[in-house]
Amino acid sequence: MAKKRVVAIDIGTYTAKMVQIEQSSGALRLTNAGVVTYADKDDKQQVAESIRHLWASLGGTAKKSNPLSLFNRNAPEIVLALPRSLVSTKRLANLPTGTDDQLASIVAIAAESELPFRVEEAIFTYHDVRRTSDATSVELISTRRASVTDYLDFLEQMGVSASAVTPSMIAIAETAANSGCTKPTFVVDIGASQTDFCFVEDGVLRFSRSFRLGGDRLSEHISQTLNVDSETAAEEKQHIPADEAPTSTWTAQLLGELRRSIAAATAHRASDSFDATEETDATENVTPTEIETELWLCGGGARVPALAATLEEELGIPTSFWNPLHAIEQQSNIKIEPQGAEVRTILEEWGDTLAVPLGVGFSALNSTLQPSLLPKEAAETLTQTTRQRQIFATAGLGVLIVGGIFFGGYTLQRSQKHRAEMVDARLASYAQPVAAAQAQLGRELALTEMLVHNISPLDILYALSEMFRDRTQVAWTNFNIINLHEPTTARITFNLEGASHEAINNLIGALNRSGVFTNVRPGEVTTISENRKQIFQVQVRCNLTASAVRAFAKKRYPTPQPRVDEPATAEAELEIVPPMSKILELENEEAKEKE
Repeated sequence: MAKKRVVAIDIGTYTAKMVQIEQSSGALRLTNAGVVTYADKDDKQQVAESIRHLWASLGGTAKKSNPLSLFNRNAPEIVLALPRSLVSTKRLANLPTGTDDQLASIVAIAAESELPFRVEEAIFTYHDVRRTSDATSVELISTRRASVTDYLDFLEQMGVSASAVTPSMIAIAETAANSGCTKPTFVVDIGASQTDFCFVEDGVLRFSRSFRLGGDRLSEHISQTLNVDSETAAEEKQHIPADEAPTSTWTAQLLGELRRSIAAATAHRASDSFDATEETDATENVTPTEIETELWLCGGGARVPALAATLEEELGIPTSFWNPLHAIEQQSNIKIEPQGAEVRTILEEWGDTLAVPLGVGFSALNSTLQPSLLPKEAAETLTQTTRQRQIFATAGLGVLIVGGIFFGGYTLQRSQKHRAEMVDARLASYAQPVAAAQAQLGRELALTEMLVHNISPLDILYALSEMFRDRTQVAWTNFNIINLHEPTTARITFNLEGASHEAINNLIGALNRSGVFTNVRPGEVTTISENRKQIFQVQVRCNLTASAVRAFAKKRYPTPQPRVDEPATAEAELEIVPPMSKILELENEEAKEKE
């Protein structure tokens, strides 16, 4: 499978984030990431310059006019996130049934009367398709064309084009699905100025909304209450718990918005779960606790101390701080392999804020249809650029191939004769040594073949009889060997009769411990009665180990043991002392007298 690379970009209020994801052989790898901050979000020139530096740090290029880029077949695909606050959603029900191609036309017709903007000013798509035998329903996603164009302008200044524009709530749901979201889950991504609320069930986005409450509101409240500057307030909010003043005021506002969002999501889920013919009041009393939901917090605003515990206590829903990067790293099919320690540091510091860019990348690599708000004219331009790149790449490859053929033919023609002469000369010099070596090798092979031990059935029978000498307990009734000429593939089959299960088990254990037999596979034990005695029968299959040949050879041709002689005691007893001279005897006697 060819490698596919995607760079996902999320342009936020004060930060822009990029992640690069590669797909190869069905596996996903996060290979690069970067985050850049800017002080004035309304200064588009400053934001564009910051994003351009971030793109360059990831190995991108800002040279749009570079003709060599047309030949770059490994150029990554660029995908862009669009904030949920700029998106409107609405469920279109009771649409006519049809194929996927027909459904796109049906939605386009129905959307004209449902869009909150003028048709010429809007871009729309759809997702969450639900079909019955009589009708089809989809969730319509729309936004203003100008909103998308503003974000695409940042990429235009970098000299790149986006292949898709993914709403942030779709991206959050995709990241949650890839990080092990199994229960119905409320995902709350708290940003600087906005908070995205998503309800994900069975890996699919069921409900979403955005409200204007984020980390900026908390910083402003702390700044006014404590009478400190904005930088000090931003630092203090990282240390004041959610249930203590002045942070508790902001927490109360967040709780109010979450209660409204949870109520809306629960009602939306209930309306989808019950038949339209049932009584409507049957769904009014459904609560989040009855459907065993969870609540995940992520984003920079979720770093407020004790926020998860406070929300869990107030809402009665299990709440946890969710780091998307750590969650997806635990999945076996998604690997985090950053290029360098600096990227790892960025991922550790900003991992809890990467739900949107990660989801945008996953959506681009998903083979199923994913909603995109890319303008039609931008998609056509991208298609034309892709075709031009393919044409130029094909033409360039053709030129290289033709030139290579001519050059190779010319070179081959000049060097062929010289090489042939050199080969002939070397072959002539090697002829006599090769003939001598072949003769010597033939003699050695013949001698080796004569010395190699060949296993015979008698070797195997002898080994079995050595292991089981007591024939009153176990007896062989049949014996078969296949492929004995190749010991590694030899298959041995024999039938056994035993006086008891214990005797058969002892035999099987001895075979496994023998070091000669391997892969011992006993069949089913059956019983028969003979002369009023119960006899147990079983068929056993096994193979020979790699060391069986050597073991059988040692058994057939034992190595002579070295002879150990007894101590030469007799020789010691018969030892004769040589005679001494007269002078030495006199000296010894004088020495003894002096003593």
